[in-house]
Order: sequence, then structure tokens, then C-alpha cells
Amino acid sequence: MVLKVKYHIPQALVTGQEKKAESTYLLSFHAPEIAKDAQPGQFVHIKTIEAYDPLLRRPISICYVDREKGLVVLWYQVVGKGTKLLSSLKTGDSIDVIGPLGRGFDTAISGEKIYLIGGGIGIAPLIFLAQSLKEENNITAFFGGKNKEQLLPVNQLTSINCELATEDGSIGHQGFVTDLLLRRLALEKPARAYACGPNGMLEQTALITRKHNLPLQVSLESVMACGVGACLGCTCEKGSSGEEGWVKVCKEGPVFWEDEVKLL
Repeated sequence: MVLKVKYHIPQALVTGQEKKAESTYLLSFHAPEIAKDAQPGQFVHIKTIEAYDPLLRRPISICYVDREKGLVVLWYQVVGKGTKLLSSLKTGDSIDVIGPLGRGFDTAISGEKIYLIGGGIGIAPLIFLAQSLKEENNITAFFGGKNKEQLLPVNQLTSINCELATEDGSIGHQGFVTDLLLRRLALEKPARAYACGPNGMLEQTALITRKHNLPLQVSLESVMACGVGACLGCTCEKGSSGEEGWVKVCKEGPVFWEDEVKLL
């Protein structure tokens, strides 16, 4: 889904900030316009301070929204100066936000069995997607991380079946999330799958779903400087479904059908 309407909120009020694990946080802020129009898979572009360093905004996927209260919630990881500054914000502070941006997931599906495959911080947009699809579909989620602390925000999902995998075996299956996917596909055939996570995980997921003729949408994690397709800093090579060339992840994505982009 492409949403053309976007809002610039120079002083969105921070309503909560919670450290969930080492370097990962849940941040909520009040932005009724964004909360009302946001769709699963879209992101916001955030500037944390009124200064030129860091210069660029930070793109962060929307984890979920509370449309009634006008709240937007982000689950993010500290990876550099911008997100480090973001993690220092407290309730009552404000942030400069633009959004919602990008093309979200195709949610025009009902009465079907659906798989969600997420790794690490890539689980965030799938939580929003699960909340949107769970009333009319049978959802199974396969979520993986380095350890159980990385998976704490999954507790937001209380009414769908979640299978977990961790590299250290601290919760769920010890191994990769794609191990769980392979095991379940040996037993049943869903109608569609959605995935977000590290490139290696997406590559393996694409190989598996192709082998099983399972339609797959992926949300790509990419550095996005402008967020509107102008700077060409987030381009990705096109896949097998169309002509050769490049797509702008921030504008034409970040969600694509698996064959629209080159993952392998």
C-alpha cells in the first residue's frame, strides 16, 4: 500500500521511553495524524535535536500505533550517534518527526493462513502487521534473535501463535528462525508470508518460500537519508519481475514482493 499523505510534526511529545535490552528501546510519542494514517510496514523519519550534527534524520519502522490515543510506538536499536541521542530522550521531551513514509505491506487478505518471519529489530514492523491482520486471518509468527532479551517486545502479541528461536538457546529453538519456517512448511501450506530482518535471513527466507511456491513480501532494512527518493542513497537492484534497474527503498518500498528486488 502506498500512502501519499505525510505529516511534519516539529515537536511531537515523547510519552514514554523504555530500555528493553542491551541497546534496544521502545519509544512512544504523541502524533495523532501519523497514528491515524500509518499502515504496517511504513516508517517515520526522526530528527532528535535542533542541530546539524547529526545532520540526517533516522528512519525507524513503526512498531504499532494506538489510533484512539494518537500514539506511535517505535522499537529501535542504538547503532550510532543519532539513535544514541534518541535513546537519551525522556517523557516530556519532543522530537521532530516526518511520516508516515514509504509503501507498507499488502494487507488485502482475509480468511487465510499467514506466516510472519522476523529477525532482530526487523520484528518491529511485523508486530504492527500482526495487529492489523489477526482478526481475519490465522497467523503464525516465527521470530528470532541473539537472545531472549532481544525478543521482549514480542510480548505485545498476545493472541497469535509465536514460535521463537535464539542463537544462544535462552528461549525457544536454539538456532535460526528459518529452521522453524522449514519445519512448519513440512506440515502445512500457508497462503502468504511476510518477512523483515537482516539480509542473510531474508535471502534464506526467499530461497525457502520460492521452493514452496509461497508468495512473500519483504521489508528491507536500509540507510535512508532523505526518505522521499531524492538522494538515491537507498537504491536496491530490481529483481526478476521487471526490467533491469534500481528501486528507491524509501519511496518505492521499504516493502516489496520478493521478486521485485534482488535479494540473492
